[in-house]
Amino acid sequence: RRHWLREDSVSIRAYFLASVIVGTLPPRGMWAQSGTPPATQPAAVADPFRTGAKRVPVSKAVFGDAGIIVNARDDGFIEVAAAGPKTVYLQLRTMAARAWVDSTARMMKARPKRSAEPKTYRADVTEHGTKTTMALTRTITAGESAYSLAFSDDPASAFTVPIEPSEADVFLAIMRKAVTLSAKMLDKPDTTARPDSAPPAKK
Repeated sequence: RRHWLREDSVSIRAYFLASVIVGTLPPRGMWAQSGTPPATQPAAVADPFRTGAKRVPVSKAVFGDAGIIVNARDDGFIEVAAAGPKTVYLQLRTMAARAWVDSTARMMKARPKRSAEPKTYRADVTEHGTKTTMALTRTITAGESAYSLAFSDDPASAFTVPIEPSEADVFLAIMRKAVTLSAKMLDKPDTTARPDSAPPAKK
């Protein structure tokens, strides 16, 4: 009955493609490159997205014809892996994801004046330092709302998937949960630190 239990072949394919994204991706600095490496390699730079952070699964679901995985991490990032006609992988700063959740919630609750012409509203978020984006779009026609999710890391990989209004609500709730969990893990106390009032360790 739930939207993510549909057994159509497109949805199942998309779900497993998304499962592969997070589980098998090498560091961004590696998978972003292709072809023969240049003769002279630049000095290695630590990848800020590969820090050995703890990853906590939040959701594995199908929205429209796209399989989407959302993970929270304890280093201030949230992962979103989407597989549809193409595959896109985002690593969003928790604060940016929270701002997107708030903006999207306002967009979905808005009650604009009725108009004969369709009106489209869009809330998007971009991965820091890249052009990879995720967006939720709401189009209102004759008082009826239609929603879609869009993902892109370059023009060739961009894709949009229509979703039901109930799916838009579920996806927003998933992202809100990921934000809350990631922020909670980031603020966890350091249990190894000695309280200021504790006596110095004996030698």
